[in-house]
Amino acid sequence: MTAPMRAQPLARLTWGTLLITAPGTVLETITGRPTTASQRWVLRVLGGRHALQAGIDLAMPTPTVLRLGAAVDLLHAATCAGAVAFLPLWRRPAAVDGVGALVLATGALVHARTR
Repeated sequence: MTAPMRAQPLARLTWGTLLITAPGTVLETITGRPTTASQRWVLRVLGGRHALQAGIDLAMPTPTVLRLGAAVDLLHAATCAGAVAFLPLWRRPAAVDGVGALVLATGALVHARTR
């Protein structure tokens, strides 16, 4: 795996680790409001998903794996769109996370195509 192709899973791993270790800080930075225990729990779960996906992408960067990861990101972006539409407290963090999921999915599909 070349350095540019390795950058995306490493960025995902960094983001996932940040969500796991400092979910309150991340959410408070995005929303400007204190967080609840349930919100921090949700961010830790999402961080774990990102860390796991990054590990899989680094270990097996095949086109199929990258496409499957992109599908997971697109599904995640769709759930974020639902949160933006129906959950006012989650609107801003869901919008930020949804855009991030779309960026990650696009990068994975581009890498899958070039392999």
